Amino acid sequence: MAPFRRICGLILLSSILASCDLKPKSVEPTPLPTPTSEPSAQQSEFSLKSLTFADLPLWRTQSVEPAFQAFYKTCTGFLKKDPETVLSKTAGYAGKIKDWLPACEILPKYHEAGEYHRFFEDYFQPFEIETTQAINKLTGYYEPELSVSEKKTAKYSTPIPLRPKDLIEARLGVFDPALDGKTVWGQVKNGRLVLYPERADIRIEPDRVLAYADPADVFFLQIQGSGRLRFTNGKVSRAGFDAHNHRPFGSLANHLIKTGELKTSEASMQGIRRWIEKVGPERAAQAMNVNPRFVFFRERVVENDNEGPIGAAGLPLTPLGSLAVDLDLHALGVPFYLSSKFPTKKSGWKGEDTGSLLIAQDTGGAIKGARRGDIFFGWGDSAGAVAGRMNHQGQFFVLLPQGMTLEPAT
Repeated sequence: MAPFRRICGLILLSSILASCDLKPKSVEPTPLPTPTSEPSAQQSEFSLKSLTFADLPLWRTQSVEPAFQAFYKTCTGFLKKDPETVLSKTAGYAGKIKDWLPACEILPKYHEAGEYHRFFEDYFQPFEIETTQAINKLTGYYEPELSVSEKKTAKYSTPIPLRPKDLIEARLGVFDPALDGKTVWGQVKNGRLVLYPERADIRIEPDRVLAYADPADVFFLQIQGSGRLRFTNGKVSRAGFDAHNHRPFGSLANHLIKTGELKTSEASMQGIRRWIEKVGPERAAQAMNVNPRFVFFRERVVENDNEGPIGAAGLPLTPLGSLAVDLDLHALGVPFYLSSKFPTKKSGWKGEDTGSLLIAQDTGGAIKGARRGDIFFGWGDSAGAVAGRMNHQGQFFVLLPQGMTLEPAT
């Protein structure tokens, strides 16, 4: 993205692209059929308005290479699936795998030519998301890097929790195909699955601790859902999301604003961290309990320092190329173009007008609504500085394959 210094480098394509011997100076796209009708969203929550790429704000002035790299990863999954598979049972507008295969199959040629904008222009059609839903919000997330210890100390006093043995995961699609993709977590009492305790009532057993860290670091790790762990003995690992207690998410920032602890302008991630350091761990812990949700982790190996954590699509996230969306309304793998303001240091973190192409590769408990997105900015402090301040409205567009025949979700 033009307003940003590239975060930690882009993810490289796999060897299949590097070994491709086709190096055209310009790619001639395979002709695609003209759509016979404009697709509809299949949901009453929103509709899709057909546009051209010329209608997308700042389209040609913004880098789309991160999204191209992210979409390549999506294609590796699409090419392994049955072409008749629908992308989503709840987002019928996204069509079937077969609708996306022409773009995926020719993608290597556009990579060799370096024609990233043309790839999307030649094979996709933009649509604006129109909805009466009040929510319109773009936020950011990142993978924090935490200094941790294998043992509890005064500095590293808070456990990074592993999933408890009594926390049960129930995948509802096993019991009812209409609920496929839905998961609940709870505990069994008297033969029934009931809600797990809220944050304030959870106690971590010593044998269910991944590592120990600063209390503020652990709190924000649970919000982000993943983090790189740098142990005091030199070991590097990753805390990856494993489960949560299925309680609703509560905003600490909103609580501190309402109680007068922070001004609205101070309620960024950085401002909350300063408040935690100011009031001390005990008072901070009491305030944190306003968020009843509690996230548990499992240890993951960091196989590639230049790749992000695994998202909901089962793929490594790409900085400024991956987006978390509401999977009740949208499908993993769909490209989104977002016109919004991005916080930048030179603007005093107020934001500059930016257009961003990203691929839906993740989701989150707080991501609800047709125009609700969470942008993955990368890892480390530089990514966190931007992600923690990202909170703007915007225009939401989806890119769908040209000529696709829309079929309703089943």
